[in-house]
Amino acid sequence: MMSLFSAGAKGFTRSTKVIVVADVVESVRLMEQDEQEFIGRWSRFVNFVQEQVPLASGRVHKSLGDGLMLEFSNAQGCIRAALEMQGWFREGNKGLPPEDHVHLRIGAHVAEFVADKYDIYGTDVNLAARIASLAGPGEIVISAALRERLGRHPAVALEDLGACHLKHVKRPVHAWRIGHAGSAPVMPAQSIEGRGLRATVAVLPFATHGESLAGIGGETLADELVAVLARSDALQVVSRMSTAALEAARNSLDTVLTQVGARYVLTGRGRVHGGELSVFAELADAASGHVIWADSFQGAAWDGAIDARLLAQMVLAVHAAIFRHEVERARELPLPSLDGSTLLTAAIGLMHRLSPVDMDQARRMLDHLCERWRRQALAHAWLAHLHLLRAQQACAGVSGPDQALARAHAAAAVQYDPGSPLVLAVDGHACVHGARNLECAEDRFAQALSLRGDHSLALLFQAELQVLQGAVKTGRVTAQRAMQTASLEPLRFLYDAVSAFAAWADGDAEAAIGFAQQSLQRNPRYMPAWRTLVAAQVEGQRLGEARATQQRLLRRQPAFSVASFLAATPICDELANRFADALLRAGAPAG
Repeated sequence: MMSLFSAGAKGFTRSTKVIVVADVVESVRLMEQDEQEFIGRWSRFVNFVQEQVPLASGRVHKSLGDGLMLEFSNAQGCIRAALEMQGWFREGNKGLPPEDHVHLRIGAHVAEFVADKYDIYGTDVNLAARIASLAGPGEIVISAALRERLGRHPAVALEDLGACHLKHVKRPVHAWRIGHAGSAPVMPAQSIEGRGLRATVAVLPFATHGESLAGIGGETLADELVAVLARSDALQVVSRMSTAALEAARNSLDTVLTQVGARYVLTGRGRVHGGELSVFAELADAASGHVIWADSFQGAAWDGAIDARLLAQMVLAVHAAIFRHEVERARELPLPSLDGSTLLTAAIGLMHRLSPVDMDQARRMLDHLCERWRRQALAHAWLAHLHLLRAQQACAGVSGPDQALARAHAAAAVQYDPGSPLVLAVDGHACVHGARNLECAEDRFAQALSLRGDHSLALLFQAELQVLQGAVKTGRVTAQRAMQTASLEPLRFLYDAVSAFAAWADGDAEAAIGFAQQSLQRNPRYMPAWRTLVAAQVEGQRLGEARATQQRLLRRQPAFSVASFLAATPICDELANRFADALLRAGAPAG
């Protein structure tokens, strides 16, 4: 027997359109409070909707006295009309006491339904009404199906509400809120763990060829890479237990994306020959299926062990590729449409380019993250780091405000996640360069390293502090440890610069020159590396080179003087006198 709603049923038509359900919050109270006033306002609102909705490719299907059901031919028209509807009541509420405010809540969904001359029917129509129940006063909530129809470049801010449980709906429904939460949201803004803001990488077993070497195979290579990548402050690595059943040759990238949730997939092949391990590795974007980076590496191999330097080179290269790719993605899309991991990763990459334009864009990305997830420590920590970089550069002439902002963001990060080694390391760095509180900085670095003894940034910042305090040889050893565990490729110039400063303080001018030049080769905008290079060249008896370097420094930072440098740097007296003397001999302005 043919269903009443089948395509051939007489008098029924089947359609797929965007269904919008809107109703007034606390309509019963408003009606009892002043029936005539409420009916008048509602009547005027319905007239407004009937005029505006056809302009957005829609029509009013029915009015229910305190609610409306509308249908639209396209997603963009639906959102435009919904925003205008909310705007009408916002304007009407101005000047009225809060108890007289009328608030609308709106839900929308792409619905497949059947219609006759009286009504429309279908489970999707009911679902649109259920989605409206997720909206608080003044809010608009839409389904994931409607979100997809808005495309990759929506013109509105969107907040992912995740999987939501609805009354009489068996499975959770993925929903999005247009804009930010209202004053009394049904669904509070989602919190997110720091891990959720990191780009996710899955390492699949590497294929192996060539000579058999006990203990080294594709699984071993993948395990070793996971162990090193897991130390990253920017990447989240999928457990090998989750990827053990996957194989690069058998499973598609889409399978990896859907089964283990990894955005990036690292795999390749290894070959052992004559005690040497050759590895070809490639990194693919699981969402697009494109290989974004590939390279070959060589290192020593012996029974059961892989050269640590080979692993370190691979990990740095993987980081570099992901940072480049995320920066490219971030440039293509507006901020509201970017996911949290792209915003964070791209911001880290951009800020370390040190150009004013890139640093401003990085700041906007991190500010956007803080607005999206207000209690997210990582965004505040990297904002603090950004402002410290600006203060160290000092070429923008705003070091005072930057120091204050660095302290504020670092304090917020500690408040939200006091157990994060990264947060504690950045807060310690802010104590050094933002507050000149070296005792507090020592305590912060000690806390960070007690949580994770090989945390690279904590070691780096601790090394700098040790040198500034005059514990030169200790600081140099700590800088070497930091360098050995470094994985964030965009920050490599910072490691070189601290190593240069430590070598100079230890009287090793040639090593200091080498490290400073390497830092500037990686990033010629970094001012501390220029200053250390000048001091090292003077003490290395290269006075002509030092004067030429000093002139290049002054062209980049015309306001630089020895007095301003000493005033901004919490350095012990012995090193301060040495550094000042070297800069003056190279021709730096005294003050």
